[in-house]
Amino acid sequence: MEEEKNGADKSMTIDKFITGLIGYQEQIKQLKASEVHYKELAAALQQTLNKYQTIVAHLPQKVFLKDKNLFYLFGNENYARLFGVAPQEIPGKTDHDFFPSEVAEQRLNDDRMFLGKGQPEEKEERVLRDGKERVERVVKYPLKDESGEIVGIMGISWDLTEKKEKEEALEKRVAELADLLEARNAEWKEIQEKFQWEQAERRGLEEKLRSLEGSYGILFENTGTAIAVIEDNRVISRINTEFENFFGYPRAEVEGAKNWNEFIHNGYPENRGEPPGSADVNFLDPGMRELKVMDKHNKKKTVSITAARIPDTNKVLVSLKDVTKYTQAREELNRVMKQFMELMVEMEKGVKDLDG
Repeated sequence: MEEEKNGADKSMTIDKFITGLIGYQEQIKQLKASEVHYKELAAALQQTLNKYQTIVAHLPQKVFLKDKNLFYLFGNENYARLFGVAPQEIPGKTDHDFFPSEVAEQRLNDDRMFLGKGQPEEKEERVLRDGKERVERVVKYPLKDESGEIVGIMGISWDLTEKKEKEEALEKRVAELADLLEARNAEWKEIQEKFQWEQAERRGLEEKLRSLEGSYGILFENTGTAIAVIEDNRVISRINTEFENFFGYPRAEVEGAKNWNEFIHNGYPENRGEPPGSADVNFLDPGMRELKVMDKHNKKKTVSITAARIPDTNKVLVSLKDVTKYTQAREELNRVMKQFMELMVEMEKGVKDLDG
C-alpha cells in the first residue's frame, strides 16, 4: 500500500512539473510575442519619429527643443545653420556653447522665466548676425509629460527682417505720399482761394461792366445825335433811336442786316474830288467830315460824320449830325454873295461907262 501511495505521489509530482513546464513554455511564447510586438512598436515609433524629424528638419522655420534644465535636445537644419554646426552637434549643448556669455545668460534667464510661467508666448527679438541686426519672430511652447509636468521647451522662430524692411519702406513711402498729398492739398487750397478771389474779382468787374454798359447804353441813346457801331466788315451792329429817326429805318432792319455802304452808296459826297456815287472809303479814319446821304424816303440830307475806333476792337463808332439846314444856309449865302459880287462887277462896269 505504501508503495502504491509513493507511486501515486511521484505521478502527481511529474504531472505538476509537466503542467508547470507547459506554463513556462506558454509564458516564454508570450514573452517572445511581446518582444516581437515591442520591437514592431519600437520600429514604428522610430519610423514615425524619423518622419517627423525629417519634416521638422526641413521646415523653413528654425526649430529647437530644450529639456527643463535648458540643455538642447534637438535643433533642425535651419537652427543649426545659425551656429555653423551640423544638427547632430546640437543635442547636449547649452546657449553658452553658441552665444557670447552675456547673450547666452540673457537667453537662459528668459527661458527660466518662461518655464516659471508655463504659458506659450510670442515676441520679436533683434539679434546681431553677420554684422547686421536681424529681426525674428519667436514662439515658445512648454513641453509637458503625461502628468502635466513641464519637461522642456519647444521654440520656433523665423526671420522678419526683409518683411520689416519692406514695411518700414512702405511706411516711409506712405509718409512721403502723405507729405506730398498735404503739400498738394495746400497748393490746391491756394489755387481754390486764388480762383475764388479771381471769381470775386470777375464778378466785381462784370458788375462794373454791367454798370458801365448801362451808363454806355444811356449815353448811347441820349447823345442827341444818330450813332452807329460798325464792324470791320462794315456791317452795322448797333444803332440808337436817333439813327432810326434820322434814316427812317427801324432798328430790326439795320442791326446785323445792313452794310454801312448802303447808306452812302449812291449818295452825294461833298465836292472834294470824289466822283458822285463813290463810297466814303475813309470813313474809318478818326475825324469829322461832311457827307450827303439819302434816307429811306429818298430825302437828301447832309450829315457831319465823326468817326472813332473803339479801343481793343475792330469796331468803329460813328456819330451823325444833320447839318442840312446849315448847308442850305451856307449855299444860300454863297449864292447871295455870288449875286452880290456879280452886281458889284456890273455896278463898277457901269460907273466906268459913265466916266467914259
